Amino acid sequence: MNPRPIQQLSPSLVNRIAAGEVIERPASVVKELVENAIDAGAAHIQVEVEEGGHALIRVVDDGSGIAPADLPLAFASHATSKLTCDEDLTRIATMGFRGEALASIGAVSQAKILSRIPTEQAAYEIHNRGGVISDPQAAAGNVGTTIEIHHLFYNTPARRKFLRGASTEYGYIAEMVIRLALPHPKIGFTLLHNGRKTLQLPPAEAVDRLLEAWPSDFREQRLPLDVRDAEVRLRGVIGLPELARPTAKYQQLYLNGRAIRDKFMQHALREAYRGLTEPGRYPAAILLLDIPPSDVDVNVHPTKMEVRFRDSGRIHGLVLAAVREKLLGSDLTPSAVAQPTAITPERVDLRSRLASFLQQSLPTHAAESDQSTAQPATAASIDLPPLLERSIATESTVEEPKPLPASSTTGPAIQLHNSYLVAESPEGMIIIDQHALHERIMYEDLRARMLRGPLESQRLLIPLPLTVTSRQMALVDQIQPLLQRLGIELTSFGPDSIAVQAFPSFLHRLEPDRFIQELLERGEQELLDLHDEELLHEVLDMMACKAAVKAGDPLSPAEIEALLARRELVERSSNCPHGRPTTLRLSLKDLEKQFKRTGF
Repeated sequence: MNPRPIQQLSPSLVNRIAAGEVIERPASVVKELVENAIDAGAAHIQVEVEEGGHALIRVVDDGSGIAPADLPLAFASHATSKLTCDEDLTRIATMGFRGEALASIGAVSQAKILSRIPTEQAAYEIHNRGGVISDPQAAAGNVGTTIEIHHLFYNTPARRKFLRGASTEYGYIAEMVIRLALPHPKIGFTLLHNGRKTLQLPPAEAVDRLLEAWPSDFREQRLPLDVRDAEVRLRGVIGLPELARPTAKYQQLYLNGRAIRDKFMQHALREAYRGLTEPGRYPAAILLLDIPPSDVDVNVHPTKMEVRFRDSGRIHGLVLAAVREKLLGSDLTPSAVAQPTAITPERVDLRSRLASFLQQSLPTHAAESDQSTAQPATAASIDLPPLLERSIATESTVEEPKPLPASSTTGPAIQLHNSYLVAESPEGMIIIDQHALHERIMYEDLRARMLRGPLESQRLLIPLPLTVTSRQMALVDQIQPLLQRLGIELTSFGPDSIAVQAFPSFLHRLEPDRFIQELLERGEQELLDLHDEELLHEVLDMMACKAAVKAGDPLSPAEIEALLARRELVERSSNCPHGRPTTLRLSLKDLEKQFKRTGF
């Protein structure tokens, strides 16, 4: 077969190829056109679509407009007013800059631009039908620019075939408009679908505009964020841990007003919530990063969603420290707001018991009598020294109590079903999961001990052999330094086995071989690709969970008091290391509503 000669592609074909990278669906068109309107200094932007953008996309702005002489270049490939020299590419401060969006859109649609600049008495319009561009013609129009896109992908049927239904594509467009509007609160946005107004965002305060991305029930469960690091500023809002969701739908990241995806910021955000949310869930957060344009490269991908920071470590550290500090300095105890459900005899009995508890102070002997039916806890059933040993608390990284006024107890607590502690608080009552709280305490104690040096270890009189897989053996080799810090000594015992030689004294109640077996089974599925910090968290979490008191373990009044006292000394006591809440708050107002005492 004879080789084909090399030839330069036609501008029309080049633009259609570029459209494959830039224009994925109607929402992509909306993104490019709205970004141009923002760069034009528009005070209001209106987006109109028909049939989910299949039939029509129209974006109207009141910005600076396009001069008649420049209109033929608007649809030209790599023609832009935002770059004038090579140096400009290193300090991009506009939303658009590549000069290929309109050319790509025009190559796969029937497009029209109508624009008027303030110094002209008339507007001018130009048409692009699949790459065939007309001459500018005078027309009636207001100052600003209107761009209409008809029949998107009409000449690329393969692309048009993969578009979803009108309602689905409209959903993508609505999400895109909100995403574009969030960092620009001074600009008003309107969205119409099939002639009906579906979204109206007037100019607003910055925080009010940000909250448009969240459901109304999220808005009271947020924390503000605004920190500076020299010339870098990080601001926005972060949600309380209970707002975390299975997807990142409510997580938006911005760089200098541009929506981005960045693995460093995402990782820092995930690490800041580690131990406060369940694994696999994404915290709700809207973060806006303002940084000198010269410190970041936004020319990484045609969609401009990917960026490359000059100092990514600095950005990661800033996000992690700012979000973590805000969370640690806040009361994260969720409210236990009961939802209307069927009233069962068990619920009636529980309500009566809770009402009785709140209406009178419980004397000490009442709490003791409540324990009379349960057997006292012993060292064999519950490991109490971590709760009572003052040396641990005083040597911990948290040296002084950090009271939580809204959830601190004001009287003795009672134990329900040997699992939950119920106590009065200034605002109503709190309910504590004894296992979750003790697990958090154990985790923080273990972590504090490791910061001071390796955990105390006890050698076994007879080494315990274990049969392991090749992946588990590789994991053992990988985590040996961590195991030594934990006081665990594993040695090779043959080609497919290891032996447990030493085990932490702290975990004397556990069976070493069973613990190591479970650790390795989990590890070969989940831990091999973790960073050192993540790996440490997972192993300490497992150790704390195994050593903590369990649901159903009876506690004496002294043990309950010790548990509650340690709660005030531990960071992140509102959640266990898995992210589950340790404490729920029920206010008097909530109780009165449930007992229908309001309005009398």
